[in-house]
Amino acid sequence: MRIGAVVNPVSGRKAGRSLWPEIAAALGAEGAELDIRETGGDGDAARLGQALSEDGSDLVIAVGGDGTIGEVASGILRSDRPGVAFSFVPAGTGSDFARNFALPTDPRAYAARLLSATATPVDAGVMTCEGEDGRALSRHFINIASFGVSGPIVRAVNNGRRGRGLPGTPVFFLHSVSQLLRYRPRCVGLRLDGIDLFQGPITAVAVSNGRWFGAGMHVAPAASLSDGLFDVVVIRGAPTVSILKVMNSIYTGAHIDHPLVSVHRASRVEVWPTRADRSMAALIESDGEAPGRVPARFDVLPGAINLRI
Repeated sequence: MRIGAVVNPVSGRKAGRSLWPEIAAALGAEGAELDIRETGGDGDAARLGQALSEDGSDLVIAVGGDGTIGEVASGILRSDRPGVAFSFVPAGTGSDFARNFALPTDPRAYAARLLSATATPVDAGVMTCEGEDGRALSRHFINIASFGVSGPIVRAVNNGRRGRGLPGTPVFFLHSVSQLLRYRPRCVGLRLDGIDLFQGPITAVAVSNGRWFGAGMHVAPAASLSDGLFDVVVIRGAPTVSILKVMNSIYTGAHIDHPLVSVHRASRVEVWPTRADRSMAALIESDGEAPGRVPARFDVLPGAINLRI
């Protein structure tokens, strides 16, 4: 078997990075032909994932955080072999996509699973939005894209020094509380599958393929990776004290019963700002990265990824 691996050498979790060499050694011992390539900057993971797919890999593995996993999946989807099998070794700060699966912790068992598992089609998403430079951009995501306070939270986690050395959950919690205390709800219009759902202030909206984001926040407890639909979780704008109560229950999934929260299912989500002030446009995060801001559109790609895990 020809296996291509895209490795992010500076991903958030040292434990995940240290697991990978043992997995690679176990794969090699089983006769796999490995082509390992490391990222060196923005966009490398997608480019390398595309190159490994087009170079004839039987399986392409992403080693890194949710951003690396999403980018490698995007590279495969943009390649001329979008059906190549895909897998991952989680090594990020949040590693939320991995929470959708029961994964081995023993390197040899992980390698054996990569070699023997049957590839299963799972959904992906594609997003178009306004980039940080004001120009339109398009990118895929495999777990969750969201907008509202989650946008500045992810930017603070990725750029900040606070909590470095801590596990992902307390890092995200610290930055979440900090950003919520200064956040002013953004006013948006929201349309699902062509039907206008809502106009008004939001705290956050999660367009969910997977069930977790924010290093363990169980934001979309009923989401499925293979139903051809997003679970769209809307947390409306409210005073900070009320939102902190919602946040207190989001780790267990109990937030979905809160009056400020509603859950919907759709294959297309459209959002636009309802205020002219561009500085008040809601910021977007996608698989833990920060691509831009609304206006945006999110479309599900049913069964687009052949996931072996």
